[in-house]
Amino acid sequence: MQRLVKQLVPFFFIGIAIVAFIFGMMLLAYLFFFGTIIGLVLFIITWVREKFFPPKSLAPIKKPSGRVIDSNDWKKM
Repeated sequence: MQRLVKQLVPFFFIGIAIVAFIFGMMLLAYLFFFGTIIGLVLFIITWVREKFFPPKSLAPIKKPSGRVIDSNDWKKM
């Protein structure tokens, strides 16, 4: 009886590993599926918002006038 159990244990572990792998693949498929649905809903909401409620135009940003001081001091290092 002990010999029979020792011979069957690897098959039980292989069976459990196959079931765990299949379960993991199904779980991953569901995650991709629901992620796709949520992403699509968010995309449609954003697209409708941009289509019917365009952003208000902002005044152009003025660059402050500044001065540039060229120097060769960095070459001495």
